[in-house]
Amino acid sequence: MIHSTAIIHPSAKIGSGVTIDAYAIIGPDVILGDKCHIQSHAILEYTDLGAESIVFPHASIGLPPQHLKYKGEPTRVKTGERCTFRESVTVHRGTALDQSLTSIGNDCYFMALSHVAHDCRIGNNVIMANGAQLAGHIHIEDFCFISSTVGIHQFVRIGTSAFISGGAMVPLDVAPFCIAQGDRARIRGLNLVGLRRRGVKRDSIKAIKEAYRTVFQSGLSLKDALASPAMNVSDEHVALFRQFFSASKRGFLRPDAAWTEQQAEEVLS
Repeated sequence: MIHSTAIIHPSAKIGSGVTIDAYAIIGPDVILGDKCHIQSHAILEYTDLGAESIVFPHASIGLPPQHLKYKGEPTRVKTGERCTFRESVTVHRGTALDQSLTSIGNDCYFMALSHVAHDCRIGNNVIMANGAQLAGHIHIEDFCFISSTVGIHQFVRIGTSAFISGGAMVPLDVAPFCIAQGDRARIRGLNLVGLRRRGVKRDSIKAIKEAYRTVFQSGLSLKDALASPAMNVSDEHVALFRQFFSASKRGFLRPDAAWTEQQAEEVLS
């Protein structure tokens, strides 16, 4: 199912059941997994596109990074299966300054005009809403939601199941399970809706709440908070929370110091 006006580079590898619409361009060293659909005027280069993914009109994946030190080195984009790239999404390939790879997991959804810069690592089940923008070298873990017109600074980490509210400007790491909001963004509590939608058990959510209070509301230093009993319970989600802070290099977002205790409790209810 390849339209006669599509342009396919000789080095491209096309899986079975692939559809390529009119005027699409499949450039050098592209690998399209089975049952992918490339719509009209989309452009792909140096990309492994996972099976059953769809690329909408005018999206571009695998084009050169916007980096002044990039000199044409052989780098790539690699995506998982069942990813959706809506109209005019841009995903740039990696640079030799990092791992030469921009990587995306399974079941991700990129809404129109969102941008993934060079060397980003994106996990599974991540959603980026319209106009959300990632700078280079960002690491986004599984089940995150990046709302419309969010801007995230290079090298920032976004922990699993975090929710970034619309228009937020994010200069520092966002802890797992948390909501970040504002310019510059601050933590606004836990993403309890996301946790419940994922089917996280009530006991785990309670343990995450205690871990959150220990880090952000106890007045303890980070070192003492990490050593506290609340951060060392036998729970896989708390373990992720603790691991995230243990690996922090840029620093991380915190709640607004002006919030009252009542406001802080409301976002944990």
